Amino acid sequence: MRRMLVVCLLGSASLFARAASNCHAVGGAVSTNFVNATTTSGTATGDLAGSIGVSVLSITPNADGTVTFHNQHTWVTSTGDTIFVQDAYATAFPTPVANFFAASYLKGVVIAGGTGRFAKATGNISSWGAVDLNTGEVVLRYAGTVCYGNGE
Repeated sequence: MRRMLVVCLLGSASLFARAASNCHAVGGAVSTNFVNATTTSGTATGDLAGSIGVSVLSITPNADGTVTFHNQHTWVTSTGDTIFVQDAYATAFPTPVANFFAASYLKGVVIAGGTGRFAKATGNISSWGAVDLNTGEVVLRYAGTVCYGNGE
């Protein structure tokens, strides 16, 4: 009985270690341009390199002068995998320069599966950067963790 308990405990520890090893730190940058008033298109570099676009679903001015953007992302890696991302909220912080904002996804961007390597992936990516509405450009730095559900 004692031997069986030890085997079960060691087996459980091995499974937990394997699950943890499926999680990887990721980081890089995103550079997009507004192609119209509510859509950006651009590229991601780093660990999740590829094409990325954002559809702005709504814009909410806040009492403290910040602006919240409710965004939907489209992310396709350079290897052709799609990363499914839940709708996310970016906060824009005004600067002394008109229409130039510091920006951050304060609660991160949640990865909820995808195709190929990302089929059962989960994760959270935080990002921060700048939005220049004068030029229609967005530049963000991202970092976070992706846990691959397919044994990566």
